[in-house]
Amino acid sequence: MKFLHYIPGFRTHTKWKMIIATLYYLFTLLLFIADRSIGLFFLAVPFCILSFADLIQHKKKSVSLLKAGLSFVLSLMLLIISISSFPDYTSLRSGSSRNDAITTKTDTVNKEESKSNGTNTKNEQNVIDKETIENIKENTNEDVEEYTNEDIEEDTNENINERQNIDSQETFAEKGELKVHFLDVGQADCIFVQAPNKSMLIDAGNNADSSFILSYLKDLKISKIDVLIGTHPHEDHIGSMDSIIDSFDISSVYMPRISTTTKTFEDVLLSIKNKGLKVTTAKAGVTFDLGEDVRVEIIAPNSDNYEDINNYSAVIKLTYGETSFLFTGDAETVSEKEMISKGYNLKADVLKVGHHGSTSSTSPAFLKAVSPKYAVISVGKDNQYGHPDSIIINRLSTFGVQIYRTDESGTIIAVTDGKKITFDKMASPNKPQAPPAESEKQTTNEIIKVQKEDEEIKEQKDNEKKDVTVYITKSGEKYHSAECQYLSESRIPIKLSEAKAKGYTPCSRCNPPK
Repeated sequence: MKFLHYIPGFRTHTKWKMIIATLYYLFTLLLFIADRSIGLFFLAVPFCILSFADLIQHKKKSVSLLKAGLSFVLSLMLLIISISSFPDYTSLRSGSSRNDAITTKTDTVNKEESKSNGTNTKNEQNVIDKETIENIKENTNEDVEEYTNEDIEEDTNENINERQNIDSQETFAEKGELKVHFLDVGQADCIFVQAPNKSMLIDAGNNADSSFILSYLKDLKISKIDVLIGTHPHEDHIGSMDSIIDSFDISSVYMPRISTTTKTFEDVLLSIKNKGLKVTTAKAGVTFDLGEDVRVEIIAPNSDNYEDINNYSAVIKLTYGETSFLFTGDAETVSEKEMISKGYNLKADVLKVGHHGSTSSTSPAFLKAVSPKYAVISVGKDNQYGHPDSIIINRLSTFGVQIYRTDESGTIIAVTDGKKITFDKMASPNKPQAPPAESEKQTTNEIIKVQKEDEEIKEQKDNEKKDVTVYITKSGEKYHSAECQYLSESRIPIKLSEAKAKGYTPCSRCNPPK
């Protein structure tokens, strides 16, 4: 039993020490069975400690220096080997998520192959069959319908702010500049906002666009997306969103409270679940900051029920300094009327034209309320819907709006320093073109009616610009400009139209507007 002299706890033959040592080594044996590296670590610790003590006190304990040193070195090596063999628990925890992501990615590849074989957007939006739903239920141990309707829950403002105050990955936007990338994803939407030190992605194109979008963002050195917004659950807006969620660190997800049973939508929900994310309801009244001086406000939807899913679209207004952008998704005239009636400040420098330039959106009243300088239309070249409709092109031109189109300019980048907005040199404003096939089917009376409505609004707008403020006196019959010498004793402001209606005539000396 001489070997016991070398085992910590048995060297002094003290009974209570031997009992404790026996229990410790039994515990170590159990750990060794569960995981060899952990068991080896707990076995090496007492040997390492006591051999180090022997090395320090070798003269006092009459232990040779060589023997004590060799014992310490061997036990220390054993300790280091055990530590280096520890399992990577982070990898173990994320293994399930990675496997799910691989499965989702495989589904995305299959979707792309389906696209290349002629499958279009309408086919993708077919309801998934019962067998697929059952498979999802088995894999997630959760009812899909219950997840769809209940797990898209609204976060408290405290939770939202907490997530957004986390230090974000630098997005390489130039200091003081904000960039808005309108990606050329064909007949779909995908808009990436690069604010100084923050980023936001609005929609994610079709299923077949995932490789392009991922490549584009990675070329920008993007590793984190602070805010991800799916305006509404149509394939041409959330098609690649599952791939985005799987590939990037996401802080916040916003989607309207509307669900579908398409495979595309289910893929997005599963990716959200696998990442442990929560969905904040995108609805009118939600606001947040995208870094310093960048304010984001969601101004639609304003109702809980619509006949058309397009009207559930989240409409987002982004303000940076003195400049602003309005992103409308596929919101149609029903939603546009609600925004106007609610009294929102819709005015924006850049308008992302609703529903790819369809006549279902961008009504004259809405366009007047926005009064944009620039309009961007995300649309596929020679698409089967005839978008953008010539009526919309002419309407924008009537209002003096410069038009940019992804089908002709490719990806369009707007850059602002908070005071002025410039567009990528490769993108240039487009002139109105001949009516596409769908427009030709409209009757002449319909076209004339819309054009007349546009002309009336433009005329009203021009008159408002001309209706300047002039001044009258208490007793005079003339109206004057602000600098007129006759206003020294009395100065009453009045609109030009009102002054003329009351019979006032222009002053011959100051020559005011007529």
